[in-house]
Amino acid sequence: MFLGIDIGSGGTKVILLNKEGQPVGSSEVSYSFDVPKEGWTEHDPNEWWTATLKALTKLFEYNDPTKVEAIGVTGQMHSSVLLDSQGAIIRKAILWNDQRTEVECKEVLKRIGEDKYRSLTMNTLFPGFTLPKIMWLKKNEPEHYERISTIFMPKDFINYKLTGIMATDVTDASGTGIFDVYNRKWNSSIIEELELNPEWFPPLYESIEVIGEVKSAIAKATGLKEGIPVIAGAADNAAAAIGNGVFKEDKGLISVGTSGVVLVPIKNRPDKEFLTKINSSLHIFCHALPNTWYAMGVTLTAGESLKWFRDAFEIEDDFQSLIMKAKAVDPGSRGLIFTPYLSGERTPHNDSNARGVFYGMNLTHRKGDFIRSVMEGVSFSLKDCHELIKNIATVDSFVITGGAVKSDLWSQILADVLGVSLKKSAQFEGPAIGAAILAGIGVDHWKTPDEANGKVVNEDLINPNEEHYYLYKESFAKYQDLYKKLSTE
Repeated sequence: MFLGIDIGSGGTKVILLNKEGQPVGSSEVSYSFDVPKEGWTEHDPNEWWTATLKALTKLFEYNDPTKVEAIGVTGQMHSSVLLDSQGAIIRKAILWNDQRTEVECKEVLKRIGEDKYRSLTMNTLFPGFTLPKIMWLKKNEPEHYERISTIFMPKDFINYKLTGIMATDVTDASGTGIFDVYNRKWNSSIIEELELNPEWFPPLYESIEVIGEVKSAIAKATGLKEGIPVIAGAADNAAAAIGNGVFKEDKGLISVGTSGVVLVPIKNRPDKEFLTKINSSLHIFCHALPNTWYAMGVTLTAGESLKWFRDAFEIEDDFQSLIMKAKAVDPGSRGLIFTPYLSGERTPHNDSNARGVFYGMNLTHRKGDFIRSVMEGVSFSLKDCHELIKNIATVDSFVITGGAVKSDLWSQILADVLGVSLKKSAQFEGPAIGAAILAGIGVDHWKTPDEANGKVVNEDLINPNEEHYYLYKESFAKYQDLYKKLSTE
């Protein structure tokens, strides 16, 4: 069997795949990240490790840990884990949706030159990336900056706990802002220009490469066999794509989890000419298979928007009850429009100061209208991503995945807003499954994800309702106009 571990924003999931690629067991441990100030998000990495051990304990209550042959770990991108020379955590990890580094982004781009920086990394610089966080620490927490010995992403930290090996992979490194995506290596020009210590950045591996083995102490604590191979693993979106069979240019992935993404593999190695054809708010990252890349648009607050609404207004209904209330409301939420910029926004605005808005409220609106408008607003944000993606890639079909699309209503809203047919994933644990598949490839059990994926998508298409599509087209124009008007005030 092959074990996949996913260090998510809201919980850690673990899953076992048999040698046919079928899930045979899974478990999850939930948690929440900290919001110490407006626009700041942090998490203690030790909680990720504790959650991993708890999830494995639950998993192995009904599954034999000695049957595990290889392990793959995935996790949220950009969330920076800082270790000192003794391997101790210096401070809480600053997460992917943290917006404190807008000033540092501007300073770095001014120092290097925006066009030059983009040519070096294939990306522009976003507040959630690792690089501006390092510069923020240098300015605001010099006592922590001076102790830095190693910079990890969440999955790298778990790999380190499992194996004692310090390493990262090309998919996570792609989102640091210090990486040469074209050549799949750390960018020495940026490191030298900003006077960073090159030893902070761990050795690089392809996602499927074995980096080490499970330590004796971990084997005793979990029941796993000592010496099990552990691969480098992959960032969550790359792993989710692998878990859903999205690694060729004819198929794309739309994920609606805490954040939302629209992801498409790129046919050819992206070069400087390719950069001239795309919007700078799109990410160009290395994919989880050697010599593959993908383009991705990101909305920072997707499923998290509905969770925020429920929690902020102290609504005791479970999510299924919320969905039922939204279902009773006509498409368009009777003119109510929501912008899901609760943590700023990446695509298409790259604006850490963008803010969420309910627009068009009147005395007749009720709870269901607000719930549906949240679902529609998130879908509009993903349409913003899709509009940019379709300019650079011809995709025959999209697979949709993530916790939010367990809802048939939200899936239909998304199809109606985008105006495209969607295939719903049968695997809601996509990143963990992708990590397990990569582990199987890494030890030569499978040659490609196709051999393991099996039936990962439901056969039924979710087709857009033409009438709803045109209604939403008008609402989307108003949605886009809202940002333009509010951002100039």
